[in-house]
Amino acid sequence: MFIFKGMKLFGKRVLPFIAIITLAHVLFFFLALRFTRIYMGDSYEYVYMALNIKDHFLFYAGNPALPLLTKNFTLRPPGYSFFLLAVYFFSVNNWLVLVLQNLVSIGNILLLRRTLFYLGYAIRYDGWLALFILAFPAQFIYANTIAPDLLLQTCVLFYFYHMVLLVRSRKVKNGWWAALALTYGVFTKPILLLFLPIHVVLMVVCLWKLPAKRTVFLSVLMPFGFVLLYNCWNLQRTGKFHFTSIQPWNAMNYNVRMYQEHALGNEQAALFMKKERTAWSAQPDFKSWYDYGNKRSMEFLKTHFWSYMGFHAQYALQFFIHPGKGEIDLFTGDLTYGRFYAKKDKRIGEILRSTPVSALPAYFRSHPTVVVMFVVLLFNFLKVVGALLYLTDAVRSWRFKLLAGALLFYFAFLTGPLANTRYQLPVSLIFIGFAVLGYQRLLQARANRRIITT
Repeated sequence: MFIFKGMKLFGKRVLPFIAIITLAHVLFFFLALRFTRIYMGDSYEYVYMALNIKDHFLFYAGNPALPLLTKNFTLRPPGYSFFLLAVYFFSVNNWLVLVLQNLVSIGNILLLRRTLFYLGYAIRYDGWLALFILAFPAQFIYANTIAPDLLLQTCVLFYFYHMVLLVRSRKVKNGWWAALALTYGVFTKPILLLFLPIHVVLMVVCLWKLPAKRTVFLSVLMPFGFVLLYNCWNLQRTGKFHFTSIQPWNAMNYNVRMYQEHALGNEQAALFMKKERTAWSAQPDFKSWYDYGNKRSMEFLKTHFWSYMGFHAQYALQFFIHPGKGEIDLFTGDLTYGRFYAKKDKRIGEILRSTPVSALPAYFRSHPTVVVMFVVLLFNFLKVVGALLYLTDAVRSWRFKLLAGALLFYFAFLTGPLANTRYQLPVSLIFIGFAVLGYQRLLQARANRRIITT
């Protein structure tokens, strides 16, 4: 609906922007057809759950022909699998899913553009906006990947859009739409789960001293209510009151393991994790397995709190500039997931340092994704500068800056050592939008000074 409203508001002036964005999506879809690398390591878990719901009404992220594992009942929340079901009810064809995802991605971009107009965006900066989006290939790669991240982007954008409207108009319906988007986002990827209390704070702070109806605050109960009901259902199914079994797995296999690799080196870290996994797998039931993983990861992080936080913060900052070369290579087939997780290939920095300057042109010709990486990296730095220009602009409404800043820094902090373009994707368009607004403000200020001096 917002797409057609946007076209009606700006008529033919929006068509070049839509054409550029659409052509980019068409190009990447044909590249996906060419390379056929449309699955990730966890794609099949979402596919299995969708098919299990369709065929057996079984919420299970695994192959039901094999012995059922309790952790697979809650390994993945069902939000993205419901999205897959929207296609699977007609045809179990993941290429059709990708067609739909490309349409969703175009819709996300137009929703961002529409939101920016409420924040002072001028249509003559459409070229800037399109350029920054084109310089973030992850937008198009994940539109052509069976993964929940693009749908999570939809939820985050829809949430941000309605929070902006809520601050502007104080209409109760916008509070409920924002709560609905946040709820579905939590059930798409649980990374948003800890954002629920932050949402409560944002509602209170952003509506502070504004003439809003108090009933709008009832909307904050929606996501908590759905999570509570889902946790109770999971208690019945698994014997453990929890949201997702991926939580202790991620804490141990990413946060703890990656810190140990950083502190001890790969070999010693592998020995440490082997010992931990042996003890972990010996737990007698799912509840013990879940509690053990949570307890061990929390004990470890408390013991190494300050050194870990330094490690975590270092990677959290990379969240904003990571060029995503790995994702590009996985998409083109130049890198396999086996090699990606084995981590035996040299990092790009090592390769460039060991390559003679005279041999660099030949290297770049034979590895074009390295050139793309540098272009993306350049634009990422430009985005950081532009976003800072906006967030530090005293003229801009602090409420909108708070909303965007909370989302950006929340995802950056929670991602930590996993920082890459996949985890930036949910807030990447908001990041781009605020960067463009920052440069717009700078250019307008310079234009105004020229007018005054002449």
